[in-house]
Amino acid sequence: MTRSLPIAIYYEHPNWFRPLFAELDRRGLDYIRIDARCHQYDPSRREPDYSLFFNRMSPSAYRRQPGGAVFYTLNLLTHLEALGVRVINGHKAFTYEISKALQAALLEQLSLPYPRAKVVSCAEDAARAAIDLRFPIVVKANVGGSGAGIIRFDSMPALELAIEQDQLDFGLDQTALVQEFIPSRGGYITRIETLGGKYLYGIKVYS
Repeated sequence: MTRSLPIAIYYEHPNWFRPLFAELDRRGLDYIRIDARCHQYDPSRREPDYSLFFNRMSPSAYRRQPGGAVFYTLNLLTHLEALGVRVINGHKAFTYEISKALQAALLEQLSLPYPRAKVVSCAEDAARAAIDLRFPIVVKANVGGSGAGIIRFDSMPALELAIEQDQLDFGLDQTALVQEFIPSRGGYITRIETLGGKYLYGIKVYS
């Protein structure tokens, strides 16, 4: 008899997932909760433990605890996919989710418009990167989310002063984007969620 495997919900911020857990409980589904903040796996294991692995690690996790298991998650996803586990928000998707530099490169490849940006590896180079950009600009950590590590500058002197005073936050991988600032129309952005290349829903996120 084939063993029935549970669904795994891999999460980092417990308060965000209470509604999901409540609904899964209500439906009586077989699932387990995996707290990404403290986890382990065995690379030698050859058999999967889950029928489905739902990855909901947040790129901004490092703001709530050191490291935040962001890079650990990449290793775990690679292991699970090698075992043949069906993963939602798998290694490839999560690699793009945690890198604004990769997102910009993908938009460029697809010929889709995006705010003009430069990728930098040190604070001292941020001013040089901004020379031919239109102010205001923002300096944002490559790995981040929910506005983590974003600072707006309205002029070059303001940016140069922040560099001099070591005020820039390059985040977890010490990489940042220097990017032209585009104000949100109506005070909100529209966030689109997709699954398997298909549209799920769009929501307004107010700043």
